[in-house]
Amino acid sequence: MELLPSSAPWLGVLLLLTAQLLLIPAKGEEECRHLADDGDMEAEVEPCENFHQHVCGNWYATRRQQRLGAHDMLTQWVAKLKLQLIAHLEVESSSHPSNFYRSCLSSGQSVKSYTDALSRSGAQFPLLSNNSGSFDWILANAALRSYGAPGLWRLLIKDNWQLAEQKIFYILPPSFEQIGWEDDLSEFLHERYLKGLLMELGLRVRRAAGLAQNLVAFEKSLQQLQPNVKQSLVLREPQSLKDLELLLPELQLKRYFEILLQGLDWDPSTLLIVADLDYLQGLQRLLAREQDQPLNLSTWLLLQLPLHFELRRHEDETMGNQQDHCLARLRKLMPGALGRLQMQLVLGEGYQDAYDTSLQQVALLFRDLKQQFELLLNETEVFDEDLVTRNLAIDKLRAMRLLTPRLQDPLGSPLILGQDGDENLLQLSLQQARNEFRQVFGEPLTSAPSDPLLVNAYYRLKLNRIELPLGLMATPLVRGRLPCSSDARLTAGLGYILAHEMVHAFDYDGINYNASGQLVNNQWPARAIIRFGLRVRCYLGERYSNATLTINENIADSEGLRLALETYKRRRGSSNGEPADLRTFFVAFAQNWCGSKAATGEGGGGGLSQHAGHDERVNNVLGNLPEFGDTFQCKATSQMNPATKCRIW
Repeated sequence: MELLPSSAPWLGVLLLLTAQLLLIPAKGEEECRHLADDGDMEAEVEPCENFHQHVCGNWYATRRQQRLGAHDMLTQWVAKLKLQLIAHLEVESSSHPSNFYRSCLSSGQSVKSYTDALSRSGAQFPLLSNNSGSFDWILANAALRSYGAPGLWRLLIKDNWQLAEQKIFYILPPSFEQIGWEDDLSEFLHERYLKGLLMELGLRVRRAAGLAQNLVAFEKSLQQLQPNVKQSLVLREPQSLKDLELLLPELQLKRYFEILLQGLDWDPSTLLIVADLDYLQGLQRLLAREQDQPLNLSTWLLLQLPLHFELRRHEDETMGNQQDHCLARLRKLMPGALGRLQMQLVLGEGYQDAYDTSLQQVALLFRDLKQQFELLLNETEVFDEDLVTRNLAIDKLRAMRLLTPRLQDPLGSPLILGQDGDENLLQLSLQQARNEFRQVFGEPLTSAPSDPLLVNAYYRLKLNRIELPLGLMATPLVRGRLPCSSDARLTAGLGYILAHEMVHAFDYDGINYNASGQLVNNQWPARAIIRFGLRVRCYLGERYSNATLTINENIADSEGLRLALETYKRRRGSSNGEPADLRTFFVAFAQNWCGSKAATGEGGGGGLSQHAGHDERVNNVLGNLPEFGDTFQCKATSQMNPATKCRIW
């Protein structure tokens, strides 16, 4: 089970409006009939037979966009943002993002930069000092994490699953991404890569080859301490540092954290950690055997820093791959500066005022959606003659928060970057790690992620909040294409996304959590659960493939779009809405899902996605809305106007 329950990523283009757009006078109804992106439309396919094919049949991504990962509307827009940023960053500029990006592309990397950085931390490595004596692996392990690199374990900063507002440390096994699980080729390439790094440190070919072989064998010993399954963050109960120190004395966890957290105000007696105890206990036994031969352990740790920063790994790749790699580093290490640059490119010189206006529009839309959802909760038969449960649901809805990103830097002032790409990388990584540690002992999170290329909205069950990251705020602004139907496009885009996340608070999982995000099973009485379940059964019907896996997302899709539509009609002051505007609403929604969807879950780690395919997410959702059939005059026997229409709220 994953630590942070969330909806899967948004595969859609979210349309935000500026104040200037809202001031454009309405045009005639004939222009409003001109649908959203005509170039994507497939007129030969009837809308009542396959609406997804009708609105997306001619959609495509360019080859350059495809090289940057574009395969549907969401990933195409991310690719466009990347291309826009790359074009700007490669122009002569004195800004910090441009300096970092160009130094990443042009500077000759050296393994010595990374070994010097580790030496400055106080760790002495036998390979560098020609000293075969004892080796302080705790100091070296902590030095690696101070630069953000994992050593003998990964130390992550995540929300405490018991106290959602609190950040907490998680100690997990390394990912072993380079060596693979059962891939002889990846093992061979990894060994050859280590050999190259050792030769750059001055070792002769034969010695470098033998030591590289030993390092791979040591890493495989670490790998074998965990089961051969995809790793995930699980809901384990946090333990105190004091208890872990007693349980695992040879790992010296207290000293490890003392090195990492120097200068921060923290109390070792109250520090909480979630740990993979099976791995750590196995590691303790393995290290006891390795203490007499420190060369393998120390050299493996020595090379983890250049490995983490992928030293020379991208030198032989195409220019496009190198550009994407350097942009990814900039995105990770300077999200605030890159985010401000991105919004400036999207919104123009007055980007701060335009951005603030967009945030106001988002806040108003969120308010209207909540008000409309409360009306639905008051009217639903699920809570008939059950005022207590109805009030519990309404209290949860009212307590739900929306976090939007800020354009300010995170903790710490920005560094003055030079021309040395390696040094820039190391200094930014030190600052980022320090900021992560401060979050554990600092203020609760008050804004959504500032990642400028993250466009996925999330509902956090344990926090009862929706997060809209900065990349989402850079999605296309409507520039006068359909001024008379701008509210239809806004509500079918961003409004639907907000409503989808809002409904996750009341899906099969969400109903087990209360207004403060605490797990409280059986808070609803049996009669409410039965009424809810009877309505949910429709989403397990034959129209839905993999229905048991995708049911929560199917609920959020259909109930979310219904909520967005009801909100749109209420904002327009009409119970039905004009046909032209409703056509625009349905087309704008459907075109969020043009393109293809990968068959696996997020991250490409295997397993089925919890979302239905793009065509199902359009056709099944719209088939549940009577307004769609009325707007496009679909016959009762048509694919898009099924007799059974699912609805819960």
